[in-house]
Amino acid sequence: MVEVRTYEGDAVDASRFVNRVWGTYYAARGPLTDFQPRMLDWFLFGNRLATREYRLAAYSGGKLAGVLFAEPIRLRLGTRAVEGTYGSWFSVDPAFRGMDVGKKLAETMASRQRERGAAMMLGCLADGSAGERFWKKTAGTRTFGALGLWLHVFDAAAVARWSTTAAERALFTLARPWLRGGAPSVDTEEGVRPYRPGDLPACMALVERMTEPVSLGYGYTPERLAHQLQYRDVPHTLVLERDGVVRGLVNYYTLQMNARGPLTIAMVDLLAFHDSVPRVEQKRLLRVAMGDMVRQGAGCAAMLRGPCVSSRLMLGTGWVPWAGGTRAMCVLPAPDVEWPTSPRVFTHLR
Repeated sequence: MVEVRTYEGDAVDASRFVNRVWGTYYAARGPLTDFQPRMLDWFLFGNRLATREYRLAAYSGGKLAGVLFAEPIRLRLGTRAVEGTYGSWFSVDPAFRGMDVGKKLAETMASRQRERGAAMMLGCLADGSAGERFWKKTAGTRTFGALGLWLHVFDAAAVARWSTTAAERALFTLARPWLRGGAPSVDTEEGVRPYRPGDLPACMALVERMTEPVSLGYGYTPERLAHQLQYRDVPHTLVLERDGVVRGLVNYYTLQMNARGPLTIAMVDLLAFHDSVPRVEQKRLLRVAMGDMVRQGAGCAAMLRGPCVSSRLMLGTGWVPWAGGTRAMCVLPAPDVEWPTSPRVFTHLR
């Protein structure tokens, strides 16, 4: 018998379980994220806005059979901001296959969302994954176009050694002479500094302006943005100050992905500027942030492509478009959801 209830463990336990299950399903398919406890602590367990009711676990015979975690978010839906969730880390132990563990987790999540007035769950699906097959069979699921990446390689040799396919290894090996290795040079770091809590109102205004084109996706409240920009040593946020006012920000964190060995990747979540900031200054802030990524040990950096990021800015600072192998999804929608036509999607990879 399978019972679904609120998850009883901590970030360390969750990391161990999710990594083991995802490794069983996906290790042979390509790069695999190492969901370290510090990441899960930032996303969920240390996030006071991420209530326990959305951290679900399935137990059978006293053993953990599966988990589905989500955080409540402000969801942008058309021109409105509604309550929703962002879900990920969906994991079912193969030992419990055939016991409808995933179905029971999804049903319980849908019930808890209805109780709390959440419109739907936003998430990402890896193409060809077991998760994609499950959610596409679940009533109400909608998937959207592929989520491409912006990629910048700092250490082409390390990325070539790490890559799982011969084609990628050959590409990064041959491209080494043209890839700008290491930290990019900047004339000055004047006006660029780490984020401080007093910067929150200005940063909130920048993020709101950045997400104006979005009609479906992850939204922020001031409280959620404060946690996104500063939590222990996990996220790194740099701001650009001009005439005493914050006019730009870059927010990223580092994670480890395992393929033919580990590789540290800097994942950019937010990149926002005031309209008054000239392109040269935007490039300077991004280059300073890239230097910080190198100092954090990153072999490359990535950011989701989307309606909020200027292609000219990214190309002008040495980033290249790359296939992401994932797509956005919305699952477990409320029956009265009014979907935007031609959605312009903004989300994060988790």
